[in-house]
Amino acid sequence: MRRKVVAYIRVSTDEQASHGYSIETQRQLLKDYARGHDLQIVLTVEETHSAHKPGRPKFQAMLAFLRKHTDVRGVLVYKLDRLSRNMSDYSILEEMEGIEIISVTEALPAGASGRFVASIHAAVSRLYSDQLGERVRHAARTKVKKGGWPGPAPTGYRNDTVAKRLISDPEMAEIVIEVFETYARQDISLSRLVRFARDRGLRTRKGGVLGKSSIHHILKHPIYYGVVRWEGVLYEGNHEPLISKALFDRVQDLLRAKSSPLTKHNFPYRGLLKCGYCGCSITASLEKGKYIYYHCTHGRGPCKQPYVRQEVIGDMLLPIVQNVHLSREQVTMLLDMMHNEHQRQEEEQARRLRRLQGEQAQIRRRRDAAYEDKLDGKISEERWLELERDWSAKANTVKQQIVLWVESQGPAVDEAQATFELLERAPVLYMKQSDEEKARLLKTLLSNCWMKREKPDPIYRKPFDLVAIGLQTGDWLPG
Repeated sequence: MRRKVVAYIRVSTDEQASHGYSIETQRQLLKDYARGHDLQIVLTVEETHSAHKPGRPKFQAMLAFLRKHTDVRGVLVYKLDRLSRNMSDYSILEEMEGIEIISVTEALPAGASGRFVASIHAAVSRLYSDQLGERVRHAARTKVKKGGWPGPAPTGYRNDTVAKRLISDPEMAEIVIEVFETYARQDISLSRLVRFARDRGLRTRKGGVLGKSSIHHILKHPIYYGVVRWEGVLYEGNHEPLISKALFDRVQDLLRAKSSPLTKHNFPYRGLLKCGYCGCSITASLEKGKYIYYHCTHGRGPCKQPYVRQEVIGDMLLPIVQNVHLSREQVTMLLDMMHNEHQRQEEEQARRLRRLQGEQAQIRRRRDAAYEDKLDGKISEERWLELERDWSAKANTVKQQIVLWVESQGPAVDEAQATFELLERAPVLYMKQSDEEKARLLKTLLSNCWMKREKPDPIYRKPFDLVAIGLQTGDWLPG
């Protein structure tokens, strides 16, 4: 009567498949071995998990099968390291009474000697797995310290195998930028942001739609402003950032503001105000089931900040909107000033760029001439390398100046016009809106707001801070 066994097959990576460990190869070898050694395979278990750590689901199912079917007395594997690379799993199987581990490619002695040799194989496999993991982690850490990214590119980037760094994905990078900007500029929930990203066409490398957790992960990932986070440490990346650090920080502030526990009631002004007495946040609570009061959290102990009803808060914060209210005449004047300034900046930019591009051309000519001199033997290799390092540094400096000059230009006139027209209508809109809409407008205008009793002390976002200063002083030119 043929002995009954379970055939166990495992492949954890594509690399193993390419080295002859594929599931199809293992399956055929196990069948051939069983046929030639009078074994009956009653169950074939195929697994695609790493054997480094305990807890593989198919392996656990195999153990349960062996415990239930006492007439099955062996496990057939291609190699012992296919079965386990951790001593915990191997020990459980090896100590099961009457179970023999049979390796197709490794000749093991029978009895106690065979079990001893198999244990040595398992220990060596564990050592190899640990060493491999250490080498992979060391290589990844070394790459990160040099500004590289040690894995598949995040959404919005691609892996450049030639330059060995991340490059912008021509299809997805712009959509990732829109996701950050939309979340920063609109009072939008993550659920709506997911729909926005889906409708705009944001997809994973394999074409899948990104869910809420994936979009949240993107918003929290520093890779997009040019920094690589590895093992809790931030390193300067060698890739081009998709967004600015200021935009990333703004998004983090919004994520933190919206991360408070869900409640049954909506408190629209919560997260907007800070206590002017102790610096704690102003929170809200529902009293007697129907009255909403805003008050200090008392996070630093007793505070003299009074409780304020929600109906009062809306009127109390109206001066914040009025302080940046523009008349039609002011809007016209500012737009004219911006048009003139924009034209002046364009002319200055053209002159500056021509000068910098001239410097670039001169550096190229000098590098080419020095290279010709090196080929002709007029200068030594050492001297040429010295000159090349010097000119490379100068060329990089000029390039950075060009980038900084282009990025330092002010906002487009059409963007400013939309902002000014909003401020012209802001007080009227504010008075007609609900508390939720008022709070949304205030969060657009403010980066922070301190409150002492019923007197707000606003800190405006840019460019609204410049508008407030201009209205107060009458001097618009600096902004």
